[in-house]
Amino acid sequence: MREEIRENNQYYTIVGGSFRVQVDKDDPKAVRRDWTSADGTKSGTKYERIVNALVGYIEDIQFRDSDYGLQLYIALDKSADGSMPVIALSTASREAEDFLKKLPNISLLKEVRLRPFNFEGDGGEVRGMEVTQEDKEGKFTVKITNHFRDAALKININGYPDPTGETGDYSKDDWKLYFLQVRKFLVNFTKEKMQAAVAQAVVDRGTAVPQSKEQEDRITADEPNPDDIPF
Repeated sequence: MREEIRENNQYYTIVGGSFRVQVDKDDPKAVRRDWTSADGTKSGTKYERIVNALVGYIEDIQFRDSDYGLQLYIALDKSADGSMPVIALSTASREAEDFLKKLPNISLLKEVRLRPFNFEGDGGEVRGMEVTQEDKEGKFTVKITNHFRDAALKININGYPDPTGETGDYSKDDWKLYFLQVRKFLVNFTKEKMQAAVAQAVVDRGTAVPQSKEQEDRITADEPNPDDIPF
């Protein structure tokens, strides 16, 4: 006998600086959105609920090819109704890039709060993903920073690629090639380093008593130093 289990995922996308989840048009919190594909060949109407932020444990990180390019899927632990929230983003989006830059600095044994943002800055539109975790009082005030950037020295670190040559002479195509290189680096780093780390954290979180000294050291090492928490 073979059983078929229906996938019970609730997919979230990002529109205008907030999460959106598709709902029935009769939902009291439904907001109508008319959409047109980037190439103008498709259009339609969706009814969605607007969600400012999502909080939970990171359960899985996956990449999948689609008609719209490579997609990033961030799965959080199950909601009270048994559904699993899954954030679906294009890897070409600024929100996905910002999240992948911060992912290595997340304490995977603890809950995370994810909040997309989109506003007009001095240099134009600013978009990304705010990632925070709890302080010792249980408030999400600990901001997770870019693993690949030394903010003080203003240099890239941890293998993050730098543009080559004289950037002042870069054309738009040159910058496109560079950002494709950056995207490939982030995806490969996540596949090689972070997917296994997330899977191990799921195992560690479900372990009431550490099964080995290695696991005990790993769980203990994941605890942040209270002196490092900013207030």
